[in-house]
Amino acid sequence: AVSLYADEAAKWKEALGGGEYELTLDTGKVITSKPDDITNDPSVAAKADAIVLAVPSFAHGQYFEAFAPHMKPNCVVAVMPARSGGDILFASKLGAKAKDMIFMGFETLPWACRFTDWGKKATIL
Repeated sequence: AVSLYADEAAKWKEALGGGEYELTLDTGKVITSKPDDITNDPSVAAKADAIVLAVPSFAHGQYFEAFAPHMKPNCVVAVMPARSGGDILFASKLGAKAKDMIFMGFETLPWACRFTDWGKKATIL
């Protein structure tokens, strides 16, 4: 997990500690998972075959710029929510590298969720 916002990655890492993240589905089922890392270092994109940006669309350009030097060919980049012109923004931020990437945009978030315990637990509404 990567957050480019000031100290959010450090706060999230501290909140989660060594535990697992817990997501409660709208059915009541609980899923747990643990990120390999939580960081503000965009160079981790070098290891990614796929990048999913689940941040507001106004922030996509900032993430594209930060990840661009580190992204490898054939990386799939998915954004949600997408906005009109997201593909053009992607191409302008990545330059010639964009032709070797796969870009996809989701019209909107497929679900809405809220933290129930910041950095540790969330619930799908």
